[in-house]
Amino acid sequence: MKNRVLTQKWIVFIFVAILLTSVVQNISFGQGSAKIYWTESDKIRRANLDGSNMENVLTELESPKDIALDIRNRKVYWVNNFKFDTSKIYRANLDGSNIEVIFNREAQIAEQNERLHFPGSIAIDTNASKIYWGNWRGPWGISRADNDGSNIEDIKIKPVNGAIFATTVDAESLELDVKAGKMYWADSFNDNIGRANLDGSNYEKLGTTPAPFGLALDLRSRHVYWTDPWISRIGRSALNGDNVETLFTQLNGPTDIALDPHSRKIYWVELDTQKHNGKIIHKRKIRRSNLDGSNVTDILTGLNYVAGIALDTEGVYDVAPDTNKLTTTWANMKSQ
Repeated sequence: MKNRVLTQKWIVFIFVAILLTSVVQNISFGQGSAKIYWTESDKIRRANLDGSNMENVLTELESPKDIALDIRNRKVYWVNNFKFDTSKIYRANLDGSNIEVIFNREAQIAEQNERLHFPGSIAIDTNASKIYWGNWRGPWGISRADNDGSNIEDIKIKPVNGAIFATTVDAESLELDVKAGKMYWADSFNDNIGRANLDGSNYEKLGTTPAPFGLALDLRSRHVYWTDPWISRIGRSALNGDNVETLFTQLNGPTDIALDPHSRKIYWVELDTQKHNGKIIHKRKIRRSNLDGSNVTDILTGLNYVAGIALDTEGVYDVAPDTNKLTTTWANMKSQ
């Protein structure tokens, strides 16, 4: 009887092992299904994380800039600020369907609304169903609204001591640490990376780099990453600005940046200078490396103007940093 039970247990174990192997090999997770999205001139495009299977998501757009993904609700948000008076925030499904205008500065002007905004960057708090955006050279700096664009609030940045903060904030990039109740922004106008509570209180100047542009948070390892296109470098520090490190130097004008916490990768946009018929042409490329700066790879080259990038890695299992092989454990399987 004991031998029969033991045999049955082994049969079940082998069956489960075969089933899990099949799932890992065939399920639509892993690097082949995770996506990188980017804005390019007049369109939004996406590809696999290795640059393969590139496709258009939306075309015939008017100069899309920053981009953010709401993976839970399968939405993509983007900012259009080609013209100062007509800047807008849009959203659509991740496949490009159902386009909506959720913020329209032109309508604000028509209504003679005193709270005029000029969105330049965007971030999403999925849990609270809120979007945040940075206003270029706006006295309130950062604004937020419900994710359908209703209930706009202007967030005035206030220092830790509660004093009046008169300096104009120019948030080129905006990131949220929702669990800690913090927002971070790259503010080259003030030569600063700023941090404050989500309501704008307790403003801190991290002082990590003189002219930041792109910004990304690694909340697992508690790091903030940034690009500095003026001195062509990428750096990182602790979230409070301590322990500043330079990961890359002598880059070609790095701008936006994104992190993949699953495979421990960093992605960024850089100039792609090419020669065509004897003329110098400045295209764009997207590169990636490990979070420590090793193993730099070009994944997409020869792109037109790329302003913003965002990653869809939700539900993706861990990937070995130097391969495309899935390295899933049973603990990882249970956590999904």
